[in-house]
Amino acid sequence: MFSISPQPVRLYNTLTRQKELFQPLNPPHVGIYNCGPTVYKDIHIGNLRTFTMTDWLRRMLEYNGYDVFLVRNITDVGHLHQDDDAERAGEDKLEHEARTTGRSAYEIANYYTEQYMHDLEELNILPPHLNPKATDHIPEMLTMTGHLVAQGLAYVKDGNVYYDVSNFPSYGALSGNTIEQLRTGAGGRVSLEAAEDKDAPEDFALWKHGAADRQMNWDSPWGSGFPGWHIECSAMATKYLGEQFDIHTGAVDLIFPHHEDEIAQSQGVSGKQPVQYWMHGEFLDFGNSKMSRSVGNVLLLRDLKARGIDPLALRYLLLTAHYRSKLNFTDESIAGAQNALNNFRADIAELAAVAKAQPDAIHGTSLSEAGRKVQEAFHTAINDDLDLPVALSLARELARNHKIEPAERYHLLLDFDRVFGLRLAHVEPKAAKAVSEEALALVRQRDEARAAKRWKESDQLRDQLKALGFEVRDTPKGTELG
Repeated sequence: MFSISPQPVRLYNTLTRQKELFQPLNPPHVGIYNCGPTVYKDIHIGNLRTFTMTDWLRRMLEYNGYDVFLVRNITDVGHLHQDDDAERAGEDKLEHEARTTGRSAYEIANYYTEQYMHDLEELNILPPHLNPKATDHIPEMLTMTGHLVAQGLAYVKDGNVYYDVSNFPSYGALSGNTIEQLRTGAGGRVSLEAAEDKDAPEDFALWKHGAADRQMNWDSPWGSGFPGWHIECSAMATKYLGEQFDIHTGAVDLIFPHHEDEIAQSQGVSGKQPVQYWMHGEFLDFGNSKMSRSVGNVLLLRDLKARGIDPLALRYLLLTAHYRSKLNFTDESIAGAQNALNNFRADIAELAAVAKAQPDAIHGTSLSEAGRKVQEAFHTAINDDLDLPVALSLARELARNHKIEPAERYHLLLDFDRVFGLRLAHVEPKAAKAVSEEALALVRQRDEARAAKRWKESDQLRDQLKALGFEVRDTPKGTELG
């Protein structure tokens, strides 16, 4: 690991709609909450883009020396369908899956949680420090809901508890969907919970009355029922990160209503702004539309594997676009990412072979001047709101930068991979090919031809070397064989 000079970190904050200097509440500690999956189906690669973004954020902060504590929840109850399909609208996603498949809701949640964990490992997404499950935190949700009722921010209707949005003046600050816009439709098409007993359409559920045939019901002061989706994250984030923490991440479709409602709940209880920086990742499009189950255009990680695509090729593809930019997934783009990753690995393998043969080529944490400049440029890129496309471009150029010694390039690339997460340290050095006297003689002849600018002869000698099974590279030191 090389030493790095301190550089400022700047992050785009959805709340303020601008890039800001990152200043954690309790440096060097950084608390991050990432909205996790609703485990009623397999996680598709669009979902995985958001988790990968949070993984890169964590890795970047750790690269800068911060002590990161990441919480990513598991939603195993309370996430209601808001589909146009009348059969599913307003129904808990876990309960719907249980009703239509005949399986236990708990069995479904456990199965898809395991699948999700497996996908994260395959994509080399570091496990969060905590994976709290909603069903394990009902007492915390009841306590928070009780506080909101007591403070006049929530009301009870026939066993349901709703947040009274009109009593939270700053509602809409995150998304721009003010109460006036929601009531007039000026904010565009947004999802609001449908319920006939609410005082206003923009009010949202903290606790729902549970029908007797539900599998997941709990006792509460308002009767048997289950929590609303939004209160789950507020309760778990507060329990594990405190009333105020540094960063909250998720996909752009969570800005409203989920994250807007989280702010209303958490701030309604504590009176404090709960999150300092809100970060949201854009969609992974498929066929030029958002990848989603309702559209029916989802791809799973195992679908890619069945086509011979390495999961890390998806990670590489995601590196090529900024997290706040949409990325269109196509057969051509994933094939290109696989080829690019293969070529990158081939470069790493060659450098690894040299580094292995020259274990003393790098002394401690020292770098050449050229190497230091590349490292500083990489550091600047990742600290600039995770500009990973630029960082990746720098790494690819570094791999073939013959002005820097191969062993130094190799160790620098492994240093960069602390952020990329492409498992470059696991790339095996290529086995050295035996170089015959015939090949060595051709190399000498070719170097002489190139020095004399006999280009046609040089090309012919290159072809002869290729026919012997060698890759031919021109370097400042002459012809090299691979």
